[in-house]
Amino acid sequence: MEATQQAPSASSESIGRNGESRRKPNLTQQQSSAAQAASSLALLLREDPFLTKLDMHVSAKGDETSFAYAASLLETSDSRSHQQCAEDALGEVGRKLALVESLAERVSRTSPEAVAAPLLRLHGHVIEEEAEEDGNERSTSDSGTSTLVATRERCDRLKRQAEVLEGVATRVESSLGRGLSRMEKATNRLSCVLQLSATLKMTLRLQFEASKLEGFYLDDLRDLTRAAASVAVIEDLLSKPELSKGHKIDIVEAIRPQAEKTAAAVRKAAEALLAEHHTSDSASSTGAVIKLGATLQVYFHLGELPQAAWTAINHALSKAGKATSEFLSPTTLSRLNDTATTEAKLATSGSSKKLSDANVQRALKKKLTELRAEAANKWATEISESAMHAWNLHQVLCRKSDPVSRQLFVDVVSAAPLPEKFHQVNSKEGDFSIFSVFWGYLCQKMGDRLKHVLEYENGKFAKDVSALYPTVRSASIKMLASINDTMQAGLGAVSLEDPTSTSSNGVLGGSAGLDDTFLKWSTMSESHQGRGHGPVSADTWTTSKIMTGDVDRSTNFKTSGITMSMSAVFNSSEWMTLQGSHESSSGLFRLQQAFLETSSQRLCAPLQYMFPDNVTVDEMGNAISHLPLLPSRHDVQKFDINIRQELSLADPREGGGDLSSVSMIAENVINMISQFCEQAKNGISHVGEDGLINASDDTPSEALLHDMKVSKIMSAMAKSLRTAPEKVFLEPYRPAVTSKLEDAASICEQALRPGLLEIEKFVKKNILGPLSRVLNRRIAEAIGRMHYGSYLHSDTSDPDAPSFVQKHLSGLFDRLAILHLSKLPPEYACVVASTVATYALYNFVSNAALIRPLGEAAKLNVTQDLADFELALEQFIVKSGSSEHLSEIGNGKPYAELRAMRNMLFWTGLEDTSRSSTIIAKSLLREVWIKDVRPSTVFHFLFSFAPSLLSSPHHFKKVKAEDYARSLQSLSGEIEEGEASAWMTTMACCDSYKQRESAQATGEGDARIASILISLGPELLRRRRP
Repeated sequence: MEATQQAPSASSESIGRNGESRRKPNLTQQQSSAAQAASSLALLLREDPFLTKLDMHVSAKGDETSFAYAASLLETSDSRSHQQCAEDALGEVGRKLALVESLAERVSRTSPEAVAAPLLRLHGHVIEEEAEEDGNERSTSDSGTSTLVATRERCDRLKRQAEVLEGVATRVESSLGRGLSRMEKATNRLSCVLQLSATLKMTLRLQFEASKLEGFYLDDLRDLTRAAASVAVIEDLLSKPELSKGHKIDIVEAIRPQAEKTAAAVRKAAEALLAEHHTSDSASSTGAVIKLGATLQVYFHLGELPQAAWTAINHALSKAGKATSEFLSPTTLSRLNDTATTEAKLATSGSSKKLSDANVQRALKKKLTELRAEAANKWATEISESAMHAWNLHQVLCRKSDPVSRQLFVDVVSAAPLPEKFHQVNSKEGDFSIFSVFWGYLCQKMGDRLKHVLEYENGKFAKDVSALYPTVRSASIKMLASINDTMQAGLGAVSLEDPTSTSSNGVLGGSAGLDDTFLKWSTMSESHQGRGHGPVSADTWTTSKIMTGDVDRSTNFKTSGITMSMSAVFNSSEWMTLQGSHESSSGLFRLQQAFLETSSQRLCAPLQYMFPDNVTVDEMGNAISHLPLLPSRHDVQKFDINIRQELSLADPREGGGDLSSVSMIAENVINMISQFCEQAKNGISHVGEDGLINASDDTPSEALLHDMKVSKIMSAMAKSLRTAPEKVFLEPYRPAVTSKLEDAASICEQALRPGLLEIEKFVKKNILGPLSRVLNRRIAEAIGRMHYGSYLHSDTSDPDAPSFVQKHLSGLFDRLAILHLSKLPPEYACVVASTVATYALYNFVSNAALIRPLGEAAKLNVTQDLADFELALEQFIVKSGSSEHLSEIGNGKPYAELRAMRNMLFWTGLEDTSRSSTIIAKSLLREVWIKDVRPSTVFHFLFSFAPSLLSSPHHFKKVKAEDYARSLQSLSGEIEEGEASAWMTTMACCDSYKQRESAQATGEGDARIASILISLGPELLRRRRP
């Protein structure tokens, strides 16, 4: 502090000696620095009011100033100790001195002479001003020296005062420390008393619980549960550090051996009960469920409920895994084959040698099916028993609760860590279910076992394993139906109470009922349910009604009486897990895929011999290609037999499978049909439409005859698909056909329908379509001859002369029916006949409408030809073997237009010459027959009344009439594009007529036709009959 105070003083003296020489040139700068220093001092005084209040800026009170300042700081707070207040006061003084020192340093660097007087006054000195300049400088120097000395003395006094205050604080601290030590000693003595009291309480509780263990029977569930509760309390007390063996409490040590012995006996009894439940065949009976609930209550008291639950699950999994390993093992598969072969030979030993092999194969197939079904049912029974053990455990855990804590057992198990091996099967979010964990792990191990046996010795037993799928699927569905029935029905009348007790309370007064909608329990008081008199437990609000006596398992878990529907089984999560998927490959997924692959191989095996290339070699060694070779009738029958054999695997009696697998097997059949159609493309002649018919006599060519044989083969395949459901599922059981078999046949029919559509699509595209187009082209040529003067004049000399249809078309239709339709299968002949008839009707009407001029005699001849044409087509349809009438073909539209044309020919709307074209068009739209006629037919008919200047559409396009009529509809019978083209041509004709009408006067025909056509066309197209 002394050094700090001397530094500013020396600086001030140095500045004083040189101040006079520097004052004049730097007057403005000095004034600014002085103002800044003055403002800084004023800010310091404003910051701490005690500097002014205690007159620390003057020296009137002398040495008492610093002490008074420190005392004022001590008096500002009375909530802390004096020592702390003193320390704070000294710190405050130190802070003020530091501010002063920093200010002095700043002043010494700038212009200390401007602030020397205020600074000295701040430290308690008053400087007298002298008139003369030399005197002022001398007095300033002396005052500065005395001020620094006084400041040092004050600092010393403050230091001595701080030491005094520190001593006072030390004495206060020592006094408080002695009180604190006395308090700690008293607290320690009190803690010992409390610890001794707690130990005494634990000892008394230990004696009480030990007394409860005297005279109990392990065979009594209630005594065992009470003993477990007491053992749990005793073990908890003995685990306390206060009662450990190190303290050597005589009473505790006397109780310890008997308590440990009793705990071991309780655990042993609980393990025996749990093992008895595992090995019991009636695990679902009332007594078994009660014992299981009591056993779990014992383990809950012992704190080992999760371990006990997972032990039960592991035991059930071990039993189910053993059954799966024995069933899906190479040894079992070999034994089944050997046993079936031996029994088949014994059964056919009396037959003749010629029939011996066939009989042995049939008997072997039958014996294998029976043995596989028997083994699968045995396996399913064992899996079902293990699943029922797990389900009963799940039900008890979900419905049993501790009577004291009201904590559900399932919450206790779910809160415990999950065993490591179950981590993969418990990835689903949601409520915890120990049965779901059991089922998922079981299916996972089942998938691993299937993978092992399928890959055993490079797939040596893969074929035998795949043959197990129908029986395994059937047994699995029955098993799941039984399990799901049990899940839906709950535990029935089973409760967790002792049936021999008259009280309605549970074990230890706990929750007795397994709360479920199927248990008919209620949270209402027993008084609301007609409860009888007798002892009542504390938790009667959760008690269910009791059934006395054991209930037989068949009444609780009915497997045949209340079986749920198949849709419910297939929608259940258990079936989804058992069925597996591509991602998990668990459950029966690998077995299903192996079965489908084997079935597909059996179905597609004959395809490699179908439709081979027919190549011969001539004498010169050149290869000559002929039409492809076609399958024989025997080959087609082989496909039929294979299809029925594969579908029969879904028949419980024939193949040992389940009817629900019909759709799955049918998909394999559809795939085979698709491959067959692809193979059949190689069997088509591919000669083109020009090479199908001989132009001279309309006879089919060799290529067409070959394609017709292909159509017969495809028809035989389609017939096999259509008749397979009835032959497989209905005929063997008639007349005792059940509704399930009828449903299976219906499902099979629906599943095979895509195959029929595939065959139909192939035949229409590659055989019937080209043939229909060729026939339509031939018929169009014959119809087009009517424009070669057939209706220009009437032959009145010979009224019996044949009409145009009788002369040119009737014979043609008969010839085509005999040469072509009769050689096609009936269903395909009907398709061709329908297509040809539709096209012929449209083409005939279109050609007839283009006849121009059309006089009265011509109208009568056309009417006669329309009737003859209708009769010829009707006979053509009948000869094709179709059950449809001509009026039903094409939704009746072609025939309706044929009939409407008769009325259209005798339309008289133009007789009144005074009527305008608009009125005529409107009256024409109101005609009855207008809705059945195509717009193009009406347009072309009106051209027959038009002037010669209005050119006909075919004349406008400079084509023949028959060619123009042929362009109005495609060879397959489509007419929509032709209608649009006809309207565009009609408008072009009318526009051309309007341009030439003024240049040449019209002498014949009705000049209103063009206007009528322009007004009529848009409305006819809009009202086109759909």
